[in-house]
This record gives sequence, C-alpha cells and structure tokens, in this order.
Amino acid sequence: NNNSRQPQADKTLGYYAQEQVSIRDRLFVTLAARSDQNSAFGTQFQRVFYPKASVAYSISDESFFPSIPFMNSLRLRAAYGVSGVQPGSTTSLQTYQASTVSIGGSPIAVTGSDTPGLLAAALGNPSLKPERSTEREFGFETKLFASRVNLDFTYYNNLTKDALINKPIAASSGASNLTVTENAGSVRNTGLEATVTTTILDTRNFGWDMTVGASHNTNKIESLGFDANGKPNPTIGTGGTRDSVGLPIRGVFQRTFTFADANGNGIIEATEVIVDPKFTFLGYAVPRDLVSVQSGFDLFHRKLRLNFLFDYKGGFSLFNSTTQFYCQQSFVCYDETHKEASLEDQARNVAQRYPNPTIPGSFTTQVGYYENGQFWRFREVGATLTVPKAMNDVLRSRDASLSFTARNLKVWTAYKGTDPESAYGTGNVQTDFSTTSPPSYFTVRLNLHY
Repeated sequence: NNNSRQPQADKTLGYYAQEQVSIRDRLFVTLAARSDQNSAFGTQFQRVFYPKASVAYSISDESFFPSIPFMNSLRLRAAYGVSGVQPGSTTSLQTYQASTVSIGGSPIAVTGSDTPGLLAAALGNPSLKPERSTEREFGFETKLFASRVNLDFTYYNNLTKDALINKPIAASSGASNLTVTENAGSVRNTGLEATVTTTILDTRNFGWDMTVGASHNTNKIESLGFDANGKPNPTIGTGGTRDSVGLPIRGVFQRTFTFADANGNGIIEATEVIVDPKFTFLGYAVPRDLVSVQSGFDLFHRKLRLNFLFDYKGGFSLFNSTTQFYCQQSFVCYDETHKEASLEDQARNVAQRYPNPTIPGSFTTQVGYYENGQFWRFREVGATLTVPKAMNDVLRSRDASLSFTARNLKVWTAYKGTDPESAYGTGNVQTDFSTTSPPSYFTVRLNLHY
C-alpha cells in the first residue's frame, strides 16, 4: 500500500433491466438497458444510459435452408451495445492545496506575518462525463465436416466518443496545472476475429486437435476536440509517439533520412546522410495483428496429453531503445561505428549523432532504431500423464496426474534488440531499455485427488 495517497472512493447508483426471448428455439433475442449515476461525474452531468441488443439465428434449422453436404449447422448473430469508462475519482473536482504566505505589515514593520492560504491545484471540469463506446458486431458460427471443424467469425466496429483526454494548456496562461481533462476525443476501432477449432484425428489410441485464432485491428482517431479558438485540434503531442486525427492512437512519428556511400569507401559519413526536417508517420506503436496456434496430441490410449502453443504479433514498430542509447557513443557500439558494420547500421548511427555539415540547420533523427517488431514465439509446451491405476492405489488417490510445462522457449524475429517482448517501462510508452528477455519457465506438478 502507498501510504502517501489519500483514500478515494467511487459511488455508483445504477439500474439494469434485461429481457430474453426465444422464438421456436431458433431465434434468440436479448434486450437490455442500464442507467448509471457516478460520484466521478462532473456536477453538470447527472446520468448516463447504456442500451444493448443482440440476436442469434440458427438459420440452418429452417426448412428453407439448402442442404450443404459438408455443413452441419450455421448460426448467424448480431449485437449492438454501449458501455462507458468513468473518469478518475476526483478528476472533475477543482482542488486546492494548503500553503503559508507572508503578508507584509506597515511601512514601519518590514517583516510580514505568516498567514495560512490556499493555492489552486487541479483545475477540474464540472462538465466531465464518462467515455462512451458504441460497438456493433456481426458474425457467424458453423460446424463443418461432421462437426469436426468449428468456425467462428466476427466483424466489429467500435466508436468511442467523449474520450477522456488530458488537453495541454499554454504555460503563459498562468494556470496551476498545464493540462485539463476533457471529453474531447473520438476513436474508431474496426477489425476481424476468427477462430477455427478442428479434430484432425480421433481414434482410440491417438488423437490430434488444433485451434487457430487470429485478429486484425484498425484504429483511427476521428476527433481530438477543439482548441481555444474553436478550431479542431489536428494533433496532440510532439514526441516520437503522438495522437493525430485520421491516424491510430499513439502513432509513431519520426524524421526519416536517406543515405548513400557517395565516395564508395564503405563508411557512411555525416555528409552522406540527409535527414528530412518534417516528421513522417511510420505506423502503429502496438500490435494490430495477432495469431495463436494451439495443437494437442493424445497418446497411449489417451493416457498422455501433449500441448503446443505458438503466438504471433505483427503490424507495429518497436523502438530499439537499448541499442540506440549505447550507440550514442562509439566506444560501446563497435557493431555500428566501424567499417565492418552494414551500411544501413552505420547510417542509422550517423543519423542520430551528427547533423549534415553541408546543410545549414540540419537535424538528427532516431528513426533508424524504430524496427519492425513482428515475431513468432514458441510460447508453451506441456505434457500431462494420467497416473496408472496401480500407482493411484500406492498413492491412495484417484485420478492422479503428472504435468510438465515449459514456457517461452524460442522466438523468431528480425528485431535487432534484446527481445520484442522485453519488459517495458512504466507509463504508456513501450521501451526495452536495458531489460531482459521474458524468462523461460519449467514447472513440474503432481496432481492428487482424494
């Protein structure tokens, strides 16, 4: 517990109603609504309303549905729902902090007297309300090939409005805080999700099943509110990751560069690197493509179960912070500061260290250390052995089993840093600075039931 923090409490008064209807055991409809009042809302906002509706239709049970030899069933579904995220417990409140000020006396009394006073702290926002996310989903479930293959597919479209954003305030305003929380943003997420579960072999002595899941997400900021002049904010932030309308949340921005070994000596020099003075959008800072492959085998009359799990993440850029930091100085970065290094590695090192002396006002850039973060990882292998009856009798147990699990065994990636899943620092910015790879775990467990 952090004893330096003041206790905080959120109070919610909500009402919820739901109705479920089944028609001929083929059409299933759910309607619901929720209404909340919360102590974190601003004083000028009282209540939020969240409706939802969903429908599922087993269309393959209808007489008009055509007979498809390899399809055993088809179920269509659609859903609509609204949810919210409350502001922080005291974010909407204007707060003050105690202070002591010295108030001068008469011209004769030069020294003043200490007097208790208050200084403005948090600016607060009496109009603050929760973020509101509206999601629409459409999908289907089907069983194929004598129910040996199950396919689940979903398309979603999610719009978050009134997003809680810490809006910067000019220091010249004299405000006690340089940011104020507002409901100023709008973000849309669209994507696809699919899962295939299949039984490949199923015999008395041997079984083989596999599950493959994948998703792809597109994220776009549609609004960042308005500035003090009533004009739409095109962007918030100025660093390597920032929020800009029409681009994903925390998009990666950097100055790009070009290079050429003009004199052909195999060494990239400062005069051979040209950095673009404008910032360019490079891509997503978080993975937008996810894949998992899980496969299981049953051996020896189903007495031994083997499981394998592989993960994939891609569609994002990752800042190789460790290499960038150490390569700021040549004596700890031989791989990028000597002729033996590739021209690409030399160029990214020169681009971050030396402005081009032939171009007045030339910039440096760290863009070369933003790398493709995609990877495949051998996430886990496990084995579970069902203990024979004779051993159960010795242990005086029932259904005993012995399990072995190994995790984080191997990674395949073009990323040049320590590991694309190295421990990240605190805050919202991912970094692998001087961190280690995820450790490999090996566990053995004996399960006894009495």
